[in-house]
Amino acid sequence: MDATFTRSGERFVLALDRRLPYPPEKVWRALTERELLTQWFPCEIEGEWVVGAPLQFNFLRGEGENLPEEELRGEVLVFDPPKLLEIRWGSSVLRCKLVPETDGCRLLFSETLGDASWGARNAAGWEICLDNLDLLLEGATAAKFVVDIWKSKFARYTKKFEPDVGPQQGMPDNYPDQD
Repeated sequence: MDATFTRSGERFVLALDRRLPYPPEKVWRALTERELLTQWFPCEIEGEWVVGAPLQFNFLRGEGENLPEEELRGEVLVFDPPKLLEIRWGSSVLRCKLVPETDGCRLLFSETLGDASWGARNAAGWEICLDNLDLLLEGATAAKFVVDIWKSKFARYTKKFEPDVGPQQGMPDNYPDQD
């Protein structure tokens, strides 16, 4: 399902809704266990899963090289297994809510951010991440990040979001080519 991008006061909420044929407990492990998380999330997260605990976000391929240090830090805001995980990553807030269903669960994933121009870029990236989460949960190998696939998703989201929130920023110039 396509991401949505809406204004919430002075900030913006990017939301993706995924139906997963797995129990919330299995999905929760993929959201919080380091060895599983690094297989679908864009970077490693160091820190304890305890409300108020500081977090450090470490990119593995240099993507965060030119980011200010405060954008690589965060904090656990909510930790309620296996229902709700909310963390601050720099100036953004990521929220993963698991809703049990008869034959699995729904993952309601959102990012609240201050810069509307990041909507299409982040939607494309999170869609790829959640595709990899699906692969991980089914026991398959995560797909390698391919710039052309990201660009295609970015173009789709740019067309969708620009009429409401304005011009969209693409991939940072210093992003390592992963083709």
